[in-house]
Amino acid sequence: MTIYNFNLAMGWASSGVEYAQAYRENVFKKMAIDNKFVFTELILNGNIFDMAAQMGMSIDNVLPIHFFFTDIMPAKSAYTIKQLEEETNLDVTTKKLMPDRVTYKDGDTLIRANFDRIHGNVDFVDYVINGYLVRKDHYTNIKTFSEYYVPVNNQAEVYRRAFYNKNGQIAYEQFIENEQVIYRLGALILYSEFEFVDYFMTQLSLTSKDILIIDREKYIATAVLNNKGQAKVGVVIHAEHFSSNQTDKRHIVWNNFYEYQFTNANVIDFFVTATQKQKEVLAKQFKLYKGINPKIYAIPVGSLDKLRGKRHKRDTKHLMTASRLAEEKHVDWIIEAVIKVHQKTSSIQLDIFGTGASMPKLQKMISDNNADDYIKLMGHKDLQEIYKAYYGYVSASQSEGFGLTLMEAVGSGLPIVGFDVPYGNQTFIDDAANGFLLPFSTNSEESIAYLADGIEQLVDNSRQDSFKNTSYQKAEFFLEKNNQYLWEKLVKEVTHD
Repeated sequence: MTIYNFNLAMGWASSGVEYAQAYRENVFKKMAIDNKFVFTELILNGNIFDMAAQMGMSIDNVLPIHFFFTDIMPAKSAYTIKQLEEETNLDVTTKKLMPDRVTYKDGDTLIRANFDRIHGNVDFVDYVINGYLVRKDHYTNIKTFSEYYVPVNNQAEVYRRAFYNKNGQIAYEQFIENEQVIYRLGALILYSEFEFVDYFMTQLSLTSKDILIIDREKYIATAVLNNKGQAKVGVVIHAEHFSSNQTDKRHIVWNNFYEYQFTNANVIDFFVTATQKQKEVLAKQFKLYKGINPKIYAIPVGSLDKLRGKRHKRDTKHLMTASRLAEEKHVDWIIEAVIKVHQKTSSIQLDIFGTGASMPKLQKMISDNNADDYIKLMGHKDLQEIYKAYYGYVSASQSEGFGLTLMEAVGSGLPIVGFDVPYGNQTFIDDAANGFLLPFSTNSEESIAYLADGIEQLVDNSRQDSFKNTSYQKAEFFLEKNNQYLWEKLVKEVTHD
């Protein structure tokens, strides 16, 4: 038996979907089930195996389909500058070392060897001739693929990619023209990304004991359903699955990420929601709008190996939040709310963990408000042992299908302040018992005011010990042993139908 988990891509600031996959891998490992995490999009901004390892995943279980058709094995970035110089015969007399790269000059040719962000080895090498980028070679512990460019309107435009075997010979090629992608694998020609994924599926030799789990959809579900054979297919729901403001008693508007799977629910063997409440909502909607009763399992997308920090000293009035630093997470609202509370409670502090596109904007907001002393951007960190040092956790997201950081926060006894929205906050916060569920508003000023009020109640709360104990009680359900039992039950049921 193999469980294949299908996703689009992974990044250095991955979303909850990838972290949910990392948790799931750990459960399958304890169940002694072979599992693979399939990524269908080509990663160009770093080594996907380093990205996976950063999240605690085994790189041997990571299966980017663009590597599948080569004999190159999963590897972290290990190709050194010295190897590059020796194997490429670079003129080291023109070598110039910079913080993130090394450059070499050879007449009209400029060669830029860019470091990977973890090990300081070679990530990719640019070849620039007469000011134009003509080629880019990508590396792990070996050269994996090359991109070839042509100048179009003074911009470098990729027109071909060559993917290599270990011996340096071309395994297959990709050609790009006017946004159309064509693959050539020996004598086989594939005329789109969909055909490429579809062909990959045919090569898996699936059996009735295999399970295919779709985490993200973009031409993946069609290829999976077309080629599943006797394997079972499941869909994990990672977010709100419908648009409430466009839904009435006769019609429902599904989330685009799940519309194809829901439309074809009759051939999906099971669905997985992260919370019991979402399972109940989805089951009622399938019955009402489609007249079907598919199998739906409520299994948390994460789990706790143990409860932490029961005897750890907390830093009074020191709060934290953790997420991708993206607009939809509304971390800026948290900053503004803490600034408001600081006017009354000068001892309040906030640490913000995570990285993302909003980081420069958030730092400017902090500095412009002279809040650098009590609000800090902490970057990406392994938070497992960090939560327990804090007094409380704040969330401003208005859309959380689960909320892995919320689970980890209660697992370290933190009370939480967040909006009363499905499904994560309502799962982890019992209002006035281990935190505060705040009124929901689409008006940002009102939302900031609600956050400030909730934070003020939290830091002035005389029931801190009671709040902490309630968080620990809620966290018990999310221990690994319970999560593993739920997956064992699912696997047994769907493979014995």
